[in-house]
Amino acid sequence: MIRKESFFPLSCLLIVGVSVMMIQVGNTHLWDQDEGFYATTAAEMHARNDWITPTFNGKLFAHKPPMMFWGMMVGFRAFGVSELGARFVSTLFGLGTIFLTFAIARKLFDATTGLFAGLAIGSCVLFTMVARSATADAHLTFFTVLALYFWVCDYFAAPGNNRDQLLSAVRWQTWILTYAVMGLAVLTKGPIGFLFPTAVIGLFLLTENKPNISVQSTLIQRLWLFVKPYNPHAFFLTVWKMRPLTAAATVLLVAAPWYLLVQWRTDGEFLREFIGVHHLGRMSHAMDNHSGPMVYYLVACLIGLYPWSAFAIPTAISWFGQWKLPKQSRAVRFVSCWAAVYLVIFSLASTKLPNYVLPAYPALAIMIGRYFALWTQDMNSVSRGWLNAGWILFILFGVVVAAGIPLSGMVVFSGQTLLDRMDVERVIQQRLVWLGVAGVPIVLFGSLGACLLWSNRPRLSGGAFSVGALSMIVTLCQYVAPELDRFQTPQLLAERWSSQLSSGGAQVAVFGYFRPTLVFYFRRGVDFCDSSDEAIQFTNAGKASILVTTGTHYAKIKDQLSESTQVIERVSQFPNRDEVLVLGDKSLLR
Repeated sequence: MIRKESFFPLSCLLIVGVSVMMIQVGNTHLWDQDEGFYATTAAEMHARNDWITPTFNGKLFAHKPPMMFWGMMVGFRAFGVSELGARFVSTLFGLGTIFLTFAIARKLFDATTGLFAGLAIGSCVLFTMVARSATADAHLTFFTVLALYFWVCDYFAAPGNNRDQLLSAVRWQTWILTYAVMGLAVLTKGPIGFLFPTAVIGLFLLTENKPNISVQSTLIQRLWLFVKPYNPHAFFLTVWKMRPLTAAATVLLVAAPWYLLVQWRTDGEFLREFIGVHHLGRMSHAMDNHSGPMVYYLVACLIGLYPWSAFAIPTAISWFGQWKLPKQSRAVRFVSCWAAVYLVIFSLASTKLPNYVLPAYPALAIMIGRYFALWTQDMNSVSRGWLNAGWILFILFGVVVAAGIPLSGMVVFSGQTLLDRMDVERVIQQRLVWLGVAGVPIVLFGSLGACLLWSNRPRLSGGAFSVGALSMIVTLCQYVAPELDRFQTPQLLAERWSSQLSSGGAQVAVFGYFRPTLVFYFRRGVDFCDSSDEAIQFTNAGKASILVTTGTHYAKIKDQLSESTQVIERVSQFPNRDEVLVLGDKSLLR
């Protein structure tokens, strides 16, 4: 049964989730690189009806476990091998995460906090972008939040303040269910699907050993009392209370069968690459040029949580001010541990990508939701100055987007626009200037919300902000993304030539230009030529073959090609100025 007080929030979140996650999710081509890799792998598994061994371009693909590929295969059966099929299940998990974020926030605080937390996660830039993509991150985030939700329901519903008493209230069935969901997360992205959520619970339980620090204590005594709960004895005692044997048995029961099968099928190669390269390797050194400083995720989250992160500073001030409130301290500590585990550990890792910390976004959204709930219910409970500063930042960003993007392609200094100086082609500039429309709803609803706030109508002001955030995200998804999709020329190129190369013996090769999406859209295996000699040999081998390369690499081989080999199509290589060329026998032009 849905509680009466939850009907309105859930209705709002359903509208937000469907409008952001579900509408026209297949209206753009796959975006390189990850979508190309993953959707192609799932398409190859679908073609073979193979639910065990992931392959890309006919070779073992050990980047990820199968949960994401299984979801895409289900989508392909429902909608065909298409962008919609590849992304559909991811959007379902994104929608589910919105409701789970609401549920946890309501359990820890109240329904108003849950509403704003759900709105924040459902209308921020990064989460909506990832949930509408053919990647594993929305799946992992959903299973992480679901596992934590099951545990929170028992632990935070128990009466009393003693940690051991509260832990005894967590039923054995709940531990089983929590760890079973973590097993599904292990099938989604490997060991981190288990290690990180258990670290969240474990760190939180350690903080429950609150030291009794007297005001008469010396500095040394205070430091000792502060670190005492985190000593090795307390650590191992906490681990034991989390039922490690139950955890191991449950996770293995759920995840081990597939891992054993894929190991057997690949003669042990899958785990050697999956664990050795894509886990230990990414933690120890930066891969694929994805590195960054310690503050990387601070900046990434400020961008990824926009427009809600306009209130990041007042949210942080208000949040840490709630640590001392007896009724909220436990909930605040739990959400803080949740965010800290992901942000700190991944900040220490060498390889960094914004989506790595996506499972922390629901926790950050709850922090934001709590701040919005406080000031919309009582503006005197927060700093009015910081609240006003957040609104001003929100409106200023909208002005920059709405006016700055068009002006950067229109105003000329010394014969060049700003986009000229950034090496953006003029034909692209003509379209980019119209992307400033994404800032219009921010300016309109931001101004409306600020006026309502200053007229002492905070609830309506919070509603105006939410509508403005939703409008911005819908504009990005339904207008900006399709506009940018026009520049995905390699995908369009492969899609066109796939239908023309219908014969079974037709072959495709690539030289000096690697795009995973080409394999998906050509609907066949692609040979990757590592040298000029290989490219020349391939091109001169048969009339039904085509070679995809760039203008720069074509200059290296054109003098050695046969007379019948011509450039049969050329497209721009956005965002680079170089061109993408298709080489083939001139008979293919007919």
